[in-house]
Amino acid sequence: MRNEDNSSLVNTYYGATMLDLRQLRALRTVSDEGSVLRAATALQWSQPTVTHHLRGLERELGAAVVTSGSGGTRLTAVGEAMLPHAIAILDRSERAVDEVRDLLASERRRIAIGVFPSAGARLLPQVVRALQGAGFEPLVSEAELDPLMAAVVGLRLDAAIVYDAPGRPTILPPGFRMIPVRQEHLAVIVPPAHPLAGRTGVPLADLSDEGWIAGATEADPVDAALARAAEEAGFTPRIAMRSDDYAVVAAYVAAEFGVALVPELALPAHLDAVATVEIADAVFERRIFLVTAPTVGTAARRALEGALRAPAGG
Repeated sequence: MRNEDNSSLVNTYYGATMLDLRQLRALRTVSDEGSVLRAATALQWSQPTVTHHLRGLERELGAAVVTSGSGGTRLTAVGEAMLPHAIAILDRSERAVDEVRDLLASERRRIAIGVFPSAGARLLPQVVRALQGAGFEPLVSEAELDPLMAAVVGLRLDAAIVYDAPGRPTILPPGFRMIPVRQEHLAVIVPPAHPLAGRTGVPLADLSDEGWIAGATEADPVDAALARAAEEAGFTPRIAMRSDDYAVVAAYVAAEFGVALVPELALPAHLDAVATVEIADAVFERRIFLVTAPTVGTAARRALEGALRAPAGG
């Protein structure tokens, strides 16, 4: 637990506005505890000190952030709007101190990076090696696209490997970067004994009678790509089964439950159990991006870009 004297050492500036970390800590703790008195106890501050910092935050924002009643103290609408920003800033400031201390102890800086599931096994080994070679200690987590983007923007991750998806905004706050690093092919996989196995130049319509192994939800971006291409080919894919695990999808295809459209990075390492079909009239591809927060310096960004542009598994 940090006392108020230590927390006063760092201030966060944005333009002409100065936010004292103690103001943000007071807001967060009042939200957690439900009263100024309990917040003061949790912070090991005096009650007037908590009130003082809340009033300072209100002066900066131009509106009340808390309101008190018989049931205790709760955040106003302005306070609730400020709370997620306060949490992100406090988390980042605490992590910054921890990272610098770790750097002094080990001479290696930590970098938190996220990746979408199907890219993990094929891309992460080379990413980790590249970062370690550049003097960084990578901390890796796996998540779907929306949580990854939220974690980067919230500064809980320094960087993330993501893909483009229709309907999702790609506008980032100032200081963030979204860098295209590779193009991923989407492959149609079929059982080895399928009459089209291994064929190239196949019209998608030739697979119109097949059952398809789809993603876990109808919003799956790969399924959306299939639906668009199938509509152009004059049919609607018949969904035979669903799974959010591409290893399970491949197993279903191998068991002849249907065929599937699968990202290249999610293809089985050994294609003995399934075969691919190259489609002539549909371009199944998606772009992969490296998203970086302002916390990522030039050396780390270059290491990440180089690793992600190298052949997968290289």
